[in-house]
Amino acid sequence: MNARIRARRILKDLRRYEAMPSPMWHQRDDFGFLIGTYSNPGPSNARIFILDNGILWGDGEEGNSFLYSEVMVVSILEGQESVEIIILTDGGKELRLPISGRDGKYSDCMVMLRFLDRVVADAKK
Repeated sequence: MNARIRARRILKDLRRYEAMPSPMWHQRDDFGFLIGTYSNPGPSNARIFILDNGILWGDGEEGNSFLYSEVMVVSILEGQESVEIIILTDGGKELRLPISGRDGKYSDCMVMLRFLDRVVADAKK
């Protein structure tokens, strides 16, 4: 299953997630089409860009982006209260993806963790 379908099924109910009405090509070719964006709450309103082949946030430069196929481990540190997802890449980098929203029973971080678990497993197949 591809990331676009996973996002539609898993992220659709997040109030802070906005799917693109039609996918847009991103300037970094290896990341593919932009599927949607997640906006963190608060003054910083840090946006997470969800693409076919990876994720970008902040300026999208080194340390703020990864391809699903590069990920070895996806985890959180603080259980259901977590506000960031830890990404360990096969190149040995540790990245921290900020997901701080919360609506209802589950934090947005837990929902995004579920999405990442699925797309990373799909990319490894």
